[in-house]
Amino acid sequence: MEKKKKKLWKKILIVFLVLLLIFIVNITRKVIILSKLDEKVTDYENNNSNIYIKTSLNFSDYKSEIERFIKDDVDKMVVEKTNANGMKTKLIQITYPTERKVYTEVGDNKDLNIYKEDAPVRGSHIENSTGASYTAIRNYAYSISIQQRILDSLFTKIVTANIDGKECYKLSSLLNSNFLYSQDTTELSVFIEKDTGLPVKMIEKIDTDGNEKENVTTFEYKFNVVTDEDIKEPDETQYKIQESN
Repeated sequence: MEKKKKKLWKKILIVFLVLLLIFIVNITRKVIILSKLDEKVTDYENNNSNIYIKTSLNFSDYKSEIERFIKDDVDKMVVEKTNANGMKTKLIQITYPTERKVYTEVGDNKDLNIYKEDAPVRGSHIENSTGASYTAIRNYAYSISIQQRILDSLFTKIVTANIDGKECYKLSSLLNSNFLYSQDTTELSVFIEKDTGLPVKMIEKIDTDGNEKENVTTFEYKFNVVTDEDIKEPDETQYKIQESN
């Protein structure tokens, strides 16, 4: 009887060790993947001063297109939004090293606000309270420390997927420190191209009082294509200048 108990405990220990090994291998794999993706985005940020970014949002209650033109020390962002009722708004923001101009168009109203301030250094990691990173290129694999990366690996499912003809990693999580979402979000997945580390698409599923919706965001990146014409300011005479602090 005693021998049978020993054999049983031995089998249990072996099963536990095998499961532990599988767990460690899986976490290690995800840590390596996230590290490589982070390195690729960081490399793009540090070695490119000419970047074009297009982000298209196809949400249930509105649609929006955001174009960003970065050339040397000038960062121009153009946001066009159409609500479900058809109302359109447009915002153009041009950021210089010590000045930021914001042009807004809502209906027939055109306003210009000018801010004197020190702009953040492009490419540097700016973090919010969750530790998420904001750079010109969305970096969904960024981590402030190895401990944070391990935690993100624990709570992020990573599988391979083909999206829009591109071989990608599909990152799914509601606890990853780089994922921002609403309280009604039930599922969030980001598709990141394997070769470049650049995000391709984000799909967010939302359930509001039993009403299920799906928000889709697509990303497009180009390098060394932005011209002086792209970062040109609008005609200020067409806008009403507002006082800004």
